[in-house]
Amino acid sequence: MAEEQVTVGDFELHNCIASGNTTQIWEVSEQGAPMRLAMKLLLADAHKQGVEKSLLKHEFKVGSLLEHPGFLRFHQLEVNRDHGFFTMDFVRSPSLKQHMSSSMPGVQSSFQKMAESLCRAFQFMHDQGWLHRDIKPENILVNKAGESKVIDFSLSTRVKSGFGKFMAGKQSIQGTRKYIAPETILKQSADQKTDQYSLGVTFFELVTGNLPFAGSTPNDLLKKHIGETPPPPSAINPNVTVELENVILKMLEKKPADRFDSMQEVGAAMRGLKCFIEDPVELNERMLRKDKEEQTMSVDKRLDSRADADRTAKGITTPVAKKKKRKPTAAMLLEEQKRKEQQPAPAEPAEPAAPIMQPMQYPAPGHYYPGQPMPGQPMPGQPMPGQPMPGQPMPGQPMPGQVYPGQLMPAQPYPVPQAMPLVAGGQQPVPTQAATAPVSAPQQNTPPIPVQPAATAPQPPVDQDAPQDATESEVQGLMDTIE
Repeated sequence: MAEEQVTVGDFELHNCIASGNTTQIWEVSEQGAPMRLAMKLLLADAHKQGVEKSLLKHEFKVGSLLEHPGFLRFHQLEVNRDHGFFTMDFVRSPSLKQHMSSSMPGVQSSFQKMAESLCRAFQFMHDQGWLHRDIKPENILVNKAGESKVIDFSLSTRVKSGFGKFMAGKQSIQGTRKYIAPETILKQSADQKTDQYSLGVTFFELVTGNLPFAGSTPNDLLKKHIGETPPPPSAINPNVTVELENVILKMLEKKPADRFDSMQEVGAAMRGLKCFIEDPVELNERMLRKDKEEQTMSVDKRLDSRADADRTAKGITTPVAKKKKRKPTAAMLLEEQKRKEQQPAPAEPAEPAAPIMQPMQYPAPGHYYPGQPMPGQPMPGQPMPGQPMPGQPMPGQPMPGQVYPGQLMPAQPYPVPQAMPLVAGGQQPVPTQAATAPVSAPQQNTPPIPVQPAATAPQPPVDQDAPQDATESEVQGLMDTIE
């Protein structure tokens, strides 16, 4: 279709919503009517191919039979030599794939409601005798309220059972490799559990953000669908609960017999199920705040490092922040008290046992105690007979601090005698003190001389030339002479 063309049949084209290899989706309105519709229009090259025209008619036929809230309502089909299209309800909702790219936490937050509605829609389709066979996020429209609509029935086929499966023989491989079931790859007959596998891959991608299988080549990816066990969703997203994980892994079983019996059973397993440990939106906001705080701290550290480098270059010492003393809380004090109470009490020291008294043992006659001297020998610490005690001078030697006989005492002046006056009447003379006081010897820093009470100090030698005091006999003689 040329770009200048603005009308197709009785419809005006307003906005191209999506474009594929053979078709385009347009927002249109019927001439003279305000209601907006969606149109699936064959491109010019595809319009020349009979197969593409047949697929367009087939999709309109299936869509017209699915009158359910989970599907779009189809209105009009027109295929002629000029163009081929059909119209359906226009929903201003992006696909689930677009929602995942813009706001994965929002999609996960409404996952349970959306999963239950999708199970009801596909169960209705199966009850009508049709399989979708191309379930993926691109073919599901979701509005802000979490309501979903399934689109694209170009690969839909009739459900075959019993004799129909036997006569069908080998089937062609149709579908999208990322979401295709193992039995489809093996060209086996498809049934309701084939759609269940594709929906399980979609659920896996919704709760983890990743596909269960990825291959370097298309054939490698198909081999993994056939023989590789999918990883647990909680290994990719720890916020996924074990209950939801078990439901998804059962939908992805390799053998159809190991999966749920129907989409209705899958919806029942989802009903009332806690899908996530923490609300995905709240978790995402908390992680964003944490990343922002870490980023701010990182910037602050870089600024501090730059400031420290500038101070170091200028020879300025980097200031050290003082550690703030943490004030103990009531909980901390209670914990400390409990810890002290739990400590074992110190053991009291045991009283020493009373010594056992041994009976006194006396030595046999002629024997002596250890350390006792033999007869005639002194006790330990006593000198032998005739020897002085330790520290006592030998006989004839002066005591320490004394002088030999005839030797003057050091710095000892002799008193000068004076004439004794006689008192008349035969009275005894009154001694007078010396005219001069004795000269004190110079003080020396010498230790005091010990005085032995038993020893007698020797008399100093008599100087014949020095005056001496008269003796008592001499005084008496003088008294007799005067009388």
